[in-house]
Formats: sequence, structure tokens, C-alpha cells
Amino acid sequence: MMGLVLLVKLLAAPMMIALASLAGKRWGPGVAGLLGGLPLVGAPVVISLWLSRGSGYAAEVALSAPVGVWANIAYMLAVGYASAWFRWPLAILSGWLVYVAVALLLHWAGVAHSLGLGLLVLPSLWLAAARGLPKPAAAPLAVHLPRVEIMTRMAAAAALVLSLTGVSALLGPSLTGLFTGAPIAATVIPAFTYAGAGRDALLLVLRGFLIGLMGFVVFFYVLGYGIPLLGVMAWGPALLTGLGVGFGAARLARRQA
Repeated sequence: MMGLVLLVKLLAAPMMIALASLAGKRWGPGVAGLLGGLPLVGAPVVISLWLSRGSGYAAEVALSAPVGVWANIAYMLAVGYASAWFRWPLAILSGWLVYVAVALLLHWAGVAHSLGLGLLVLPSLWLAAARGLPKPAAAPLAVHLPRVEIMTRMAAAAALVLSLTGVSALLGPSLTGLFTGAPIAATVIPAFTYAGAGRDALLLVLRGFLIGLMGFVVFFYVLGYGIPLLGVMAWGPALLTGLGVGFGAARLARRQA
């Protein structure tokens, strides 16, 4: 069982990062961000926690994840505005400092399981994507995506997922849930995008992430409430509704762009 847990940690999230990166190469940075904002990394984290600590723990983590998206909004906006002043290392670091501060504030406020606060994040994601982020000044540059870069992205994602799941026992389910949406994909993909294609591409990636996170929120609510009723079968409707909301929001955003 522990071998399966380790396999989930080491392979699932990095493979998702690779797919999002390749999609971004083919269809642009906004698509990479959209896929990264979906529960591509958070879902493998919950799977590994389910396998190692049981379905009840996984359900509690899942129900805490949507409120944690408030910290993601703060992260995306911080990175977007910091990128006007700093190169990618300091821009990403600024985002992480803001992310951790907001996530801890939510935890200390005892609102991790607030359904109202979790649902309110959905229109806030849309507002942040449409109005909050700076607008790109020009079309992003096309860049080459060599194999070594994809492998580096995958290794970075594996390291971040291992770190999060490794400290889960110390954090507890509520705080782990808040950090389930930790910007793992939103660290790896934007950092490489900013370094290779510039700020305009970064801003498109961040906008895609914000839109994709709408699917993330719906996925985890359906999963968290579905586990006690359906057990492992809850993954099916959770994935379908999460992906449906994410891609539906992306299509609507393109029409209004």
C-alpha cells in the first residue's frame, strides 16, 4: 500500500504538469494555466491521503480545499503585480509569502469548512481573472519547450507534492485541505513561462489558472460531500463536474475577451 501511495505522489502530479505544459506549447499559455488550475495536482494529493489515512480524512481535506482557494487568488494577484518589478524568482517568492499568510489567516480564523466562504470564491475567481490581474501589453512570444525542461518541471512538481503530503500528519486535515490547492502547478508553470516567454505570457497563464480554479472548487465540494454517500465512486461525478465547470468557464471567458 505504501508503495502505491509513493507511486501516486511521484508520478501522478508530474504527469499532469507535463500534459499541461505540452498543451500550453500547442495552444498557448492560457491553456496551460487553465489545465494547471484544475485539480491536476490536488486530486493526486487527496488520492495519496485516502490510500494512507482513509476516506474520512480525505473527505475532510477535500471540504477544506475550496476555502483555501482564497489564498490562491492572493497568490496569483501577487505574482502578477510583482512581475512588473521583479524577475521570476522574486515574483514567485512574493506570491508564496502572500499565499502562506492568507492560508494561515484562514486557518486561524476557523473558516476552513465554511460553505458560504467556499462558494463565494467562485465569482471572486472570475472577478480576479477579468478585472484584478494586469492585462498583457502584447501577444506572448512563442518559445521552444525542450524535453529537458519538461523533465525539470515534472521533478519540481514531484518535490513539491512530496513536501506537502509529507507534512500532512503535522498539519492535520483542515490545514492540509487549505494547502491542497497550494500553488504547485502555479509555481512550476508560471516560473518557466516567465523565464522563457516573458511577462505577457505569464499574465495569460495566471488568468488561465484563475479560471481553472473554478473547476477545482466544484471538484472538491462534489468529492467531499460525495465520499460519505458513494465512497470511491464519488470520484466520477467529482471529475466530470469539476472539468465541466472549468472548461465551461474558460469558453465563456474566451467569448468575453
